[in-house]
Formats: sequence, structure tokens, C-alpha cells
Amino acid sequence: MLLALAATARGEEEVTLFVASERADTVSVYRGTVPHLLPIASIKVGREPHNLGISPDGRWVATSNRRSGEVSVIDTSTLAEVVRLPLGRQPHDLAFTSDSRTLFVGHELEVFVSVVEVGTWRVKPRLRLGRAQHDLSLSPDDRELWFTVTNRPYKTGDSRVGVVELATGAVTLIDTGANAHDVTLSPDGSVGWVTNSGFVHVPDARVDYLDAATRRVLGSMRVGKYPFHAPKRGRDGNAVPPTAAEMWFSDHGLESVVAVSLAERKVVATVPVGAEPYHVAATARGTLFVANGRSGTVTLVDAQRRAVVGTLTVPPKPHGLAVLVRP
Repeated sequence: MLLALAATARGEEEVTLFVASERADTVSVYRGTVPHLLPIASIKVGREPHNLGISPDGRWVATSNRRSGEVSVIDTSTLAEVVRLPLGRQPHDLAFTSDSRTLFVGHELEVFVSVVEVGTWRVKPRLRLGRAQHDLSLSPDDRELWFTVTNRPYKTGDSRVGVVELATGAVTLIDTGANAHDVTLSPDGSVGWVTNSGFVHVPDARVDYLDAATRRVLGSMRVGKYPFHAPKRGRDGNAVPPTAAEMWFSDHGLESVVAVSLAERKVVATVPVGAEPYHVAATARGTLFVANGRSGTVTLVDAQRRAVVGTLTVPPKPHGLAVLVRP
């Protein structure tokens, strides 16, 4: 999602990159100095691993296995699957709390969010929302869980964005007037950004932005042709500082990533990547990793220079990403 692109001495950036392959049923692991990453492991998980979540302490990576109804958890030190949890039909998005103690898992075919205690992997009481979810976003203070609903075409009056207050379980639904795909909160948590291209055959360039406190729609803007995802804490990486100046979206229509200025709320850069770009992971120094589903690649982008710096060939149909930066 949002990347603070502060000017820093680049030096050498050592990273470990995790890539979910929907077709191979694996999570592949690459390590090295950007942009020179080499494969070091291939971890078998459940059927059709989709999104990845990474704990803020860097110890765990979780993947939603959509077709087997499970979540696999990988230990980032041993690069082994430590548990595979059956949680419900079609798990989709994942979010770790900032203290790395709780994992939330959304489901496209269930009306609840699963809650897992990290480390013991005990399944706790579910959050019952009354409708299925697509993507999740945790507020920086861990008090709210935002979600989108994309299991049916939008109809007038059908709220497609929701917020659950985790202390009380109270759910608020928000009608943005369109399909909702992903919701990503700004680095300071004050604004929610919602992409609307919720169906592959119904592209929509509209991105809505909402006041997180009042849950009121502030406005909409066009971003590229078919914006999808933006990196967020607890899912794609944990290097999104509160002072982030830009938000980056993957864009199917342009086969690019697109930068939006948070201050000016306008597109400020477009960088071509591969075909069907899905998730985008980021480092604090401004390196973006983009999973290109149809190309079978991950593109490495220097966000400060607005330039591609490398391309990895990965197992077929990559979708979710997680990046861990070595201290």
C-alpha cells in the first residue's frame, strides 16, 4: 500500500521474499541483496495458496489456501510449515496484529472472520460479521478491522465496505456506491482507500477514500485503468511508516504499478511491470515487489527512481507476497 519514500542512503538491502504460487501449491522463498535474489526454498502448503500475511516480529508467514479451506503457517527461521489449520470455506485475506499475537483470516464463503492465537495456533471465537469478506485491513491501533465484500455484483444500497470494532464486535457497513475489492488504511490510519475492480471482467478505475473516524466517503479519483492492491502492514510487509508520502497500486489494465500522492491525491508515477499484477510488497527504503500472475514473474521496482531494477521468474500464477528485511 503506502510507501514512505524518504530519501535514505540505499546501501545494500538484504531481503527474504516469500511468493505464493496458486498453481504449484507452494510458497517459494528467495533471499539476497536487492536486486540479486536467489531461490533458497520451496514449501508445500495447501491447495491454491492465495494471500500471504507476515507477523510484525518477522517470525511467521501465513498463507490462505483457498481451495482446501486452510491456512498454512511458515516459520521464517526454519522455512518449514509448522501448522495447517482448517478454518472454513475459501479463506482469502490475512492480517496480523501489531504485537504479532493474533491472526485474523477472512473468508469469501463464510460470514465470519477466523481468529487465531499466534504461537499456540489455538482457534479462538470467530468474529461474526453477517456477510462474507474479501480483503482485510487492521487499524494501526488494532482496534478496528476493516473488510470488503466482493462475492456478488453491486446493487444500489448494498454496502460493500465494513468495519468491526474488535472490543465490542459491533459492525458498521458503508455504502460507497460501487463494487469494493480491497481496503487499505493510510499509514497514520486516518483514511481508508478502496479499489473497486472487484471482478476480473468488470474493470473499474475508481478508487474511493473514506474518513476512518467518521466512516464517511470523502471522495473518489481515477487511478490507472484497473487498480487492484496496495501493500499494507501485516499482509505484504511491515515497512509502511506513518510518514508515507505515496500509495502504490497494482493495475491490471496498465500492467503497471501506479503511485498516488497522499497530499495531492493525484497520480504521480506509473511503472510498467508484468501481466496481471496482483499483490505489492514494500521495504522502507522504497523497493517494491510485484507479483505478476499471468507472466509468472515478480518485478522489483525502485520506487524512488520510478524504475524496474530486476525480474524474478517464479512458479506459475504468483499471487500473494511477503517481504522480510534483514536488520
